[in-house]
Amino acid sequence: MSSKRTSRVARALGLCAALALAATSAAAEIRDPTRPPSAAARTGEAVREPAPVLSAVMSFNGKRKAIFNGHVVTDGSVLGGYIIDAVLEDGVRYRHANVTHELHLAHPTTIKKPAAEPPRTPSGVQP
Repeated sequence: MSSKRTSRVARALGLCAALALAATSAAAEIRDPTRPPSAAARTGEAVREPAPVLSAVMSFNGKRKAIFNGHVVTDGSVLGGYIIDAVLEDGVRYRHANVTHELHLAHPTTIKKPAAEPPRTPSGVQP
C-alpha cells in the first residue's frame, strides 16, 4: 500500500471517528444503563412542580398588579401553565391544570401616603 493511500485511509477513518463522536455528543441526554433509576422513576411518581409564589400586590390608578412567580401580572395574564383570573386586594385567583386556586399574601401590608404633603417652612425660620 502506498503512503498516499495509507494517509487518505487514515484521514477518512479519523473523519468518520470525529463525526461519530460529534453525533453522540450532540444527543440530548444519554442514559447510562448501569446507573440506578432516580427516586421518581422507582416510585412511579411524577416530579412535582414547585408551588407558585406571590411576592406583592400593588394598586396603581385603581388597577391592581401582582408579582407572581417573579413576574408582574394583571387580570387575564398567562404565565407558563398559570392563568391569572383576578388580582385581589391581598392575593391572586389563578387557574392551573383546569383547577382554580387562590394565593394570598402571608402578611398583607398597606402603605398609605398622605393626601397632601405638609407645608414646609423656609430654612432659618423658627415656627
